[in-house]
Amino acid sequence: MTITWTDWQAIAVPLVLALGAVAALLVDGFWGAGSRQLKHLCVTLVTAGAILFGFAFLVTQRNSVRPGFCRAAVEAPAECSIVFEPLTVGLWAVLLIGGLGVVGLSTYGLLDREIPVGEYHFLLLSALTGATVLAGARDLATIVIALEVVSLPSFAMVALRRDRRGSEAALKAFLVSVLSTAVMLFGISYLYGVTGSLYLQTIATQLPGIDPDLRRVAFAAGLFVIVGFGFKIAAVPFHGWLPDTYAGAPVEVTAFLAVVSKSAGVAGLLVLVTFGVAPSGSELRTVVAILAAVTMTVGNLAALRQGEAVRLLAWSSIGQVGFLLAPLAVGDAQAVVGYLAAYVVVTLGAFGAVAVVQRHRPAGLLTDYRGMIRSEPGLAAALIFFLVVLAGLPPGLAGLFTKFAAFQSVIDADLLWLAVIMAVNVMIGLAVYLRWIAELFRLPAEAPFSVDIETPAVTVISAYTAAAIVVSVLPSTLFTLIT
Repeated sequence: MTITWTDWQAIAVPLVLALGAVAALLVDGFWGAGSRQLKHLCVTLVTAGAILFGFAFLVTQRNSVRPGFCRAAVEAPAECSIVFEPLTVGLWAVLLIGGLGVVGLSTYGLLDREIPVGEYHFLLLSALTGATVLAGARDLATIVIALEVVSLPSFAMVALRRDRRGSEAALKAFLVSVLSTAVMLFGISYLYGVTGSLYLQTIATQLPGIDPDLRRVAFAAGLFVIVGFGFKIAAVPFHGWLPDTYAGAPVEVTAFLAVVSKSAGVAGLLVLVTFGVAPSGSELRTVVAILAAVTMTVGNLAALRQGEAVRLLAWSSIGQVGFLLAPLAVGDAQAVVGYLAAYVVVTLGAFGAVAVVQRHRPAGLLTDYRGMIRSEPGLAAALIFFLVVLAGLPPGLAGLFTKFAAFQSVIDADLLWLAVIMAVNVMIGLAVYLRWIAELFRLPAEAPFSVDIETPAVTVISAYTAAAIVVSVLPSTLFTLIT
């Protein structure tokens, strides 16, 4: 196969992210005995530079279509392994926003001092490389490889602190990932046997016309592939690993898992459902709708019982996945990407606030936030705004409009039963987030809780708050990520 200039353009962003990962590791490896702060700054600049290149490329090429690594097909359009198109632009934008936000959360003075800087940034960029390839992939082999490139560095990041809790959390996530990959590969092997191709475009064309005796096999194969992704995004009932992994990882890594890793999984599932294994009218879309209903209900109900901030955000993220799966079940890519973008921005902000508090109160209990509106009004106001957006309440219009878009897509597809379940879960979600907000206003039983907020933390949380305000004032920007 001859690699053309179009191929290079299609993989420009993942390629630069991969080169940035190698550069970050080299800077760390060849750094002498100089200032730790200067080394951290240089590695951070390398990482941020690679991500900012990605943004620049998306801005200049957002209206382009660049199919990459294609081969000619008999009496059919060319089959391509990766495609740069408007949907890819939207998903890459969300992933890069999440990656840049985690880099901001990991600046000097905020990153856990026990975490090696070079390894951390290398793994972060490596996982982000896999995430961008996954969002642009259009064949099953590329999807599986990209998904593993996301997963393996993520598990290593969880264990970077090298304590017992982090190692246990990483092991749980790793074992679940191995199982999910095996399930997915099993389904892919049958899909290949039924359709004779690994390319999503060909699979979507072949499935409606296959022999009736093979339709059950094709359905089961697609189901196995979706189940494999269900493990990756922690959809119920494949979610058991997530709360312990989030609680055992450093807060910065937890933010990465909740934002970048989860967004990559949703992006891959969106590509599969939209372009391949579940074309419009497929019974597999009903399976995704049922998965959405169960996931949002279990996630929100479990979040009501949590007494730790990180565990509450962990179960809340499971509930948010349910809301993401609802428009995905009807193939509304614009609603999915818009919801995902709002979720990424406010989740990063919430984890930024949690990271500041847990530096002073390591237990991370919700009661640690009691009375903060009086002792730390700026931090408390920012956290309240993030939680309000997640709940979908005014003035968090970004959360309100993205939830409305998800409702609209489901109702337009005549899935009224799913819309009713979504409405009930919105009410449950209100109780989850308002419970935390109430702690911020309660009078503390002991001396008022005050934190020494470092300048980097002020800068990072202010940036997240400003971004959340912008998307709340101009929520339409969330839906213009896909033209």
